[in-house]
Amino acid sequence: MANSTTYFDWSLLNRYSIAEFLYTLAPEIVNQPLSIVQFHTKITKLLKKHIPVRVRKSYNIKVDPGFVFVGGTYYSGYDEDNEKCIEIVFEYRTDQKILTLSKKRFANMCMSIADTMLHEIIHMRQFRRRNFKYLPDYASNAEKTELRQEQEYLGCSDEIDAYGFNIACELMDKFDKNKNLIVAYLNENQKGKKRRHNSWRMYLKAFEHDHNHPIVQRVKKKVVRYLVAAEAGKPYKNKDWINW
Repeated sequence: MANSTTYFDWSLLNRYSIAEFLYTLAPEIVNQPLSIVQFHTKITKLLKKHIPVRVRKSYNIKVDPGFVFVGGTYYSGYDEDNEKCIEIVFEYRTDQKILTLSKKRFANMCMSIADTMLHEIIHMRQFRRRNFKYLPDYASNAEKTELRQEQEYLGCSDEIDAYGFNIACELMDKFDKNKNLIVAYLNENQKGKKRRHNSWRMYLKAFEHDHNHPIVQRVKKKVVRYLVAAEAGKPYKNKDWINW
């Protein structure tokens, strides 16, 4: 893989190839007590060697002990200027000195990085296809400010598209590619049930578990349409889906 923002072929990436090359670090990381700086340096060096991305480190006391939160951002302005436009953020627990990841936890983290990266690559495609123009925001009528802001973010058409693919991937993993079980899960009333957090439950919570809400319905349809692509690990079939 090249490291040039101008000539890099983003269409070659899929969630499996990204996760696999990241997991080559396993001998240096799995069950190895590392300082945050040591861990971050290793993962950053490998990422930047293969993919032209920005990498940032942050700290948050809300991160669970022994875990690393992975987030991302796409910067359309940088992309328009042919600069590195995707940023991967590693958020560490504020008071954690040493990080020791099990094989399973590191493998899950590698897939989380891959899913985050594909989410931002989808945003890249969206902006490139419409010549870097922004779409109108979704207007929420929720009374509480925090809920309104969450709904306006998740209700944006760009986010519905990107999270639609992420949710499809998560559920294909969860249900071992059984599409009937996935559809049943999407239609299930999960309010009040204790379930592991995922992107679909994030949407249900933000829109108060209202399956009749137009945003929830749009996300559900998008997820189902993305199931075939999720199985392949890539949002689109054609080779030039992301490039100019």
